[in-house]
Amino acid sequence: MTIINKKQSEKGSIKISLLPIFILMALVIAIYFLFLSDNELFEFSNSPKLRRLNGFPTTVYTEKDIDKKRLVIENQEQLNEFLNEIDESGYLIVREEINFDKEILIAVSSKTYTTEGYDIKIRKLYQDKDTNTLLVSVREIEPGETCEVEENMTIAVDMVAISKTDLQIDFERVKQVKECN
Repeated sequence: MTIINKKQSEKGSIKISLLPIFILMALVIAIYFLFLSDNELFEFSNSPKLRRLNGFPTTVYTEKDIDKKRLVIENQEQLNEFLNEIDESGYLIVREEINFDKEILIAVSSKTYTTEGYDIKIRKLYQDKDTNTLLVSVREIEPGETCEVEENMTIAVDMVAISKTDLQIDFERVKQVKECN
């Protein structure tokens, strides 16, 4: 009779020792799907995803005096209008296909400067859930007093694509001076 009890206890210990392994595997799979995968079923945030566009940020040489721009572009016509206003020569283009049914573009440009050395970049998007606002942080870099710059009329331009959103979009400017020594 002791032999039977010994076999039964071995069977029972095998079942019990596998249970923590199954629990651990289930936990790992759950963590992967909830936090690490790109599966939209498990996406808890409705903040738009940002995608950088090839060729941006860039600097455009111009002969026109243009004010700074902060735009949300929702269709191809608005994109063409923005690009033509910044660069009538047609050299400034978006090289990627934009699906305006799923994405919108955030476009920013500096005013026209009489010297080179200026840069602009969309740094980050911040979502304020209390005010239902998406804040676009725009960094503007200008040359410092120690920089030697050439006389050329230029406009700094940046553009990113984000997934469509119902959030109100606002812009913040972060100014930075870059010394050259």
